Amino acid sequence: MKVSVITARELGFSERRRWEELQRANGRLASPYFCWTFTAGAAAARPDVRIAVMEEHHSIVGFFPFQRRWGAGLPVGGRLSDHHGVIAGPDTSWDWHALLKSAGLAYWLFDHLPAWQRPPGTAVTQARSPGLDLSRGYDAWLQRRFGNTPTLQRLRGKARKLAREVGPLRLELDCRDRGVFDEVVRLKSEQSRATGQLDFFAWAWTRALVEHVRDTDHPGFGGRLTALYAGDTLVAAHFGMRSEKVWHWWFPVYSRAHHPYSPGLQLLLRVAEGAAAQGQVLLDLGMGDEPYKDTFSDCAAPLVAGCVSRPSLVTAARAVRKGAGRWLRTSPVAQPLRPLVQRLRQIGKSTAHAT
Repeated sequence: MKVSVITARELGFSERRRWEELQRANGRLASPYFCWTFTAGAAAARPDVRIAVMEEHHSIVGFFPFQRRWGAGLPVGGRLSDHHGVIAGPDTSWDWHALLKSAGLAYWLFDHLPAWQRPPGTAVTQARSPGLDLSRGYDAWLQRRFGNTPTLQRLRGKARKLAREVGPLRLELDCRDRGVFDEVVRLKSEQSRATGQLDFFAWAWTRALVEHVRDTDHPGFGGRLTALYAGDTLVAAHFGMRSEKVWHWWFPVYSRAHHPYSPGLQLLLRVAEGAAAQGQVLLDLGMGDEPYKDTFSDCAAPLVAGCVSRPSLVTAARAVRKGAGRWLRTSPVAQPLRPLVQRLRQIGKSTAHAT
């Protein structure tokens, strides 16, 4: 297999068309994260994005987008990426070690890799990305998941109460109000800081990538800002993205003042209905252990997390660092150094978490 490495700017019309053909031919790559447009957006936000173009018999058989730093590889989009891997047809196979060598990578870290792309012999942690199967329509999903259960009845009762006490419910499925987007960013940042989670909007490049997605609206890829109002009051909003067949749930927020009405769940129900009406077959909730994901999901894509590597000086240095870390954590001799090391790690995380 011949592999050449290019930048996103070098991805010409024929390459983009081939990328779309490969993605469309493999139903397991339907997520908007696998669209070339997402990679192009990440490349516009940061300079280290590269694409390994895989060829056999003078024909492109795959694309491997990645971020590269000093011989180490990361998924495109860093921590913003809920799905990543090789874009190739369902019958295509490749040697991960050879691919890394051709891409100039000593290793590649992954945490949302489709399980079917697991590198052989690599230790991984298994996970899943839950979702709503809308392939047979919204009503079929609703009946299959909830039927006439008390959960659904409670949500409908809360919706009626919200409409009665605050104002009639109104959904903007494709909202273009910049103020609503800014409110999503503000509330999500506040929520992240309050819960000790990573604030994705604290870095200029991640904000630039999300704004690129917001401003993109192609037939096969686009950002989607959705707002739920009760009267004139914004009670919940969500910013995500969609491909031809998949709507990805990304940044949901809601008004805490209206928490008793479950506005976030009210929004999720309506987004599912709207996505199904537009032809999406899956509402992907993304990996996570939030209780609502178990409540609403009726399918899940298996994922793996780990590191695939090849012998190199960079890999050897990484192994030495990991060994030194174990020694610092376990050796009595190293005990006086641990507070300093912990502080240095905290400083490092504040600058490196978003990569």
